[in-house]
Amino acid sequence: MASPISDKVKILPNKPGVYLFKDELDNVLYVGKAKNLKSRVGSYFTSDHLDRPWIAVMIKLIKDTETIVVNNELEALILEATLITQHQPKFNLKLTDDKSYPFIKLTVNEPFPRFQVVRKRLKDGSRYFGPFLSAWSARLTCEFLRRIYGVHISNKQLAIGHDHPCLNCQLEGNKCPLANQISKEIYDSQVEKAISFLQGKRMSLTKDIESRMSEASENQNFELATKLRDQLHAVLHTTTNQDVVGSTNEDFDVVSATKANSRAVVTLMSVRSGTLNGQKQFTFFVTANQSTSEIIRQFILNFYRSFQAIPSLVVLSEKIDDQKLIESWLCNTFGHKIELRVSKRGEKIDFVALATKNAQSKLESILVNDGTDFTSLIALKELLNLPELPLRIEAVDISNLGASEPVGATVCFINGQPDKNEYRRYKINSVKGQNDFAMIGEVTARRFADTSRPLPDLFIVDGGPEQLNFALVGLERAGHKPKTIISLAKKPDRVFLPHKKKPVPGTRGHKGLLLLARIRDEVHRFGITFQRSRQRKKSLKTLDD
Repeated sequence: MASPISDKVKILPNKPGVYLFKDELDNVLYVGKAKNLKSRVGSYFTSDHLDRPWIAVMIKLIKDTETIVVNNELEALILEATLITQHQPKFNLKLTDDKSYPFIKLTVNEPFPRFQVVRKRLKDGSRYFGPFLSAWSARLTCEFLRRIYGVHISNKQLAIGHDHPCLNCQLEGNKCPLANQISKEIYDSQVEKAISFLQGKRMSLTKDIESRMSEASENQNFELATKLRDQLHAVLHTTTNQDVVGSTNEDFDVVSATKANSRAVVTLMSVRSGTLNGQKQFTFFVTANQSTSEIIRQFILNFYRSFQAIPSLVVLSEKIDDQKLIESWLCNTFGHKIELRVSKRGEKIDFVALATKNAQSKLESILVNDGTDFTSLIALKELLNLPELPLRIEAVDISNLGASEPVGATVCFINGQPDKNEYRRYKINSVKGQNDFAMIGEVTARRFADTSRPLPDLFIVDGGPEQLNFALVGLERAGHKPKTIISLAKKPDRVFLPHKKKPVPGTRGHKGLLLLARIRDEVHRFGITFQRSRQRKKSLKTLDD
């Protein structure tokens, strides 16, 4: 593939580094990292990139390239993340969320530390916890810790030497540092306990309150004991109001992503001591056809470095590029061993499924709110009980007139709309006579033997269970298969799943069923058009003879 920078590629060093592709206006189009700059950059201009068509579009716009050599691949990874954040290139994932997430700031560098809820992390010596999904949840956490430990919430440094304790300390029964009612040492110990809570160490807080409650009862301070009892109930509610509890006592995070159209959602799920401790969802705009694996990779590079701490295990919904290298970077960043793992079995799979389900649900609501017509796809997902939206749907049909000029056809719908560039026509080669079932098998095998095209999320066979069985035979011959395959019979429309005698229950007029019928009718129309064209050519040839 010709390029104005092909000569420049030849003299690039065989060293690790970062490369920046630029357009004619010197705007950065793409930032990438390489173990070997010469080999990696050169690969863009010697491959057709059928698996990533957006690269072919980008290549046409590249007018120059800039490279930065570093000492090793880990340095290249860190620099890549920094430059993507700085330049926001058109063909990298735009992981700038549509809103900024709040942090809890603790001013540990002041004599009497205080809490603040902020949107930005500064290099000011303070400790930051988060990000939180909403400012409301961050403020609620600060209020909770103030009531328990008396750690103040303020946007200004605490001024010591007041004549009277502040109103909050009076109402909540805490000793007030503003009125010199508590020493710095004791206040600092309360701050440390608040930090433990923010780091997820909730059991120590429960034991501490139970001990204080017992002491108050022994001293017959029943008013304080009652207040501590209410605080204990609040803690227990905060720490046990969970949806999923596992048999393990492990701490780990779960990261899963899903995408459709130009939107993507990443779910970050926090599991502590085997219990679901909460989740955060991040929504992004994507400008190119990046995979969910690439979205997860960029999420970890861009967002985890904003976190105060992460557990020693992060479970991913799928494998990512540079997985071991990113592990090394995380270990260096957080100062302890961190493993990125794609779990194949065990209860962690259940947590991954739950994270994916939540990401899908969030994505569906975004797509509907965006005004895009995804309602039929969402209805189809529910009808077939699919784990994710079927964004690429293909259908196959056979058209013949007796044994004369039989043909097959496939159509493709992307995001619920026809993509005629992906339509295909097939002359029947291996089947003699009028055997529509065997023809379905042949066309299906030929379609899925074509590895240059993406596999569909859903493949529809026009017909009933018998046609579906022959399509399954075709898939076995091809060695590749869609995520889901069904058949759609007529009069009335009924959906059949592999190896199931009864059709999928569906009411007449169901949006998902109507979309299936629309796709089935389109492949039928496309096949008949091709068959009639072949028939006309045959008739004209007969007349000429």
